[in-house]
Amino acid sequence: MLLTFMRKYSKPLALLSALLLLFAAPYLTPENPDSAIFRRGALGTLVVLACYFPASLALSKHTLRQLVYGLAFALFFSAALGIGSELHIYEKLLPGTGSMLRRLAVPFMAAPLLGTLFSYGFAFDSTLLAAKKHAPWLAFFLLFSFCYGLVLLAFYPGIINYDFTSEYHQFMTGVYEAKHPVFHTILSGALYQLGILLFGSQTAGAATYSVVQIVLLAAMYATAFRFIARRIPGFATLILALLVALLPFQGILAISTIKDALFTGLCVLLCVQLWSIAEDADAFFSSKLQMLGFLMICLFMALLRHNGIFAYLPAFVALIALGRSHRRRALMLSVVTVALCILLPRGLEAAVDAQESPSSELMSIPCQQLMRAAEYGDVSEEEYAQINAWFANITYRYRPHYADTAKGNLDMERYNANPSEFWAMYFKFAKRNPTVYIEAFLENCAGIWYPDDISHAHTMDSEHWDPVYLKTGNILPDELSDVQAHSYLPWLKTLLFGSTHHARHEQYPLFSLMMRPAFYVYLLLFSILYLFCRKEKRWALCLLPICGIAVSLLFSACILVRYGYPIMTAAPIMFSLIFFAGRKA
Repeated sequence: MLLTFMRKYSKPLALLSALLLLFAAPYLTPENPDSAIFRRGALGTLVVLACYFPASLALSKHTLRQLVYGLAFALFFSAALGIGSELHIYEKLLPGTGSMLRRLAVPFMAAPLLGTLFSYGFAFDSTLLAAKKHAPWLAFFLLFSFCYGLVLLAFYPGIINYDFTSEYHQFMTGVYEAKHPVFHTILSGALYQLGILLFGSQTAGAATYSVVQIVLLAAMYATAFRFIARRIPGFATLILALLVALLPFQGILAISTIKDALFTGLCVLLCVQLWSIAEDADAFFSSKLQMLGFLMICLFMALLRHNGIFAYLPAFVALIALGRSHRRRALMLSVVTVALCILLPRGLEAAVDAQESPSSELMSIPCQQLMRAAEYGDVSEEEYAQINAWFANITYRYRPHYADTAKGNLDMERYNANPSEFWAMYFKFAKRNPTVYIEAFLENCAGIWYPDDISHAHTMDSEHWDPVYLKTGNILPDELSDVQAHSYLPWLKTLLFGSTHHARHEQYPLFSLMMRPAFYVYLLLFSILYLFCRKEKRWALCLLPICGIAVSLLFSACILVRYGYPIMTAAPIMFSLIFFAGRKA
């Protein structure tokens, strides 16, 4: 009955939804709602009204299920836009009943039109597209190696920054800390030393690390693309491969001394292997080589990053669910793999006698909330001093999108001596300042849920928000002071510098979206809803590793592109499989 009504009155309903969006639009943009963009500007009005035609067609053609899923995605999307815009413009959630009503009303005003537009995605049928074409592994490997190699020549001998200084010092002194994965510390240090021994210079040592990382990453991506090339149309494979090869963050991270590059390659392989299990569980569980491959992927993820657990544990859930007819083998493989993923990293730490330094990694959000309460909440001078004392008297340095200042200055000695004292204070101010605590959480992880977020594209190294999307400057440890950086492709370095250090990509529509972690999170969400809409939710299990990483980032110290790199690479690859690959029921 409802669908009949919508089809009968599709044109007036489409016009009404367009008019509702016109009133809601000013609250969904990263500009002051009183600006002239939609209230008095002609272009915004014309663009929204132009959506009347596809909206009317969607209401008259699409199924109720497709429209409902489009509406559900639109509600979440527009709510995120509204709250994110409010925090971006006013740096807080506005108080009062009127603000609360507006915050609730805007998504419901925007969702009808946006939902009909999104329903086109849920109505998409890939079976009408051209047949798939096979592409050799070597072709993909050479493409990725060549493109990342050009970036290396532009920033020769690589980009040395982030945690590498500490890790290399540990490798050279033999005094390890469990804060960083010992395996990655030894791997990176050994590659540098290998280059120095073979070629006689520290610069060659840095280049050796970069080349090995490029080769390994290109090999992993080539393996994944060989898999998907047999399942999706050639044009889709080509576009996707070019994006992975040419987007600036791909090449920059491929030559950076970070754990995230190889971890991302493994994450892509893990998701692709789960897809192969969903296609044919019998073939997987009858192949010892494939089961060994699954184990090794998970094990190296655990060895490379402590938070790898958020990817491989969901993968075990997917493995057991997808291998229902092989439940015993799936359980056995999961138990053996998780045991190795826990025991081997701990065994390495014990072998090198790694020091267990007091860690505040899990304290990011509580520390942010307390700092924000001190600066913006309802606290007395005495209570301010109480909070301040826990954070080395620097609560004035609270930064909404970056928790390192907060958790990094937490008095861990005092906390470990009496954690109940800290949590008593935390819950006391939570009761008094619930909105401030919510704001602190939302601001800290805005890069994941706010589609128009730009906080990830600004430096975290200074008190000022200078636009720095990714670091490309070298921070050399004392042991590598003789590394000599030189650009063999200065034109490419200048071109990339525009995005990495000036965030100029924000000026270009669509390109700016592809550089944001949040864009890929919504791509992931849309993929999951698409599968549920088509009653193929079993395939959504293949996305669990990416979902686990996304959830973990909600509680991380900040949202940086290198943290979101696994999602930014794996989500489009899985999206292509979901939209274009044929699936068995």
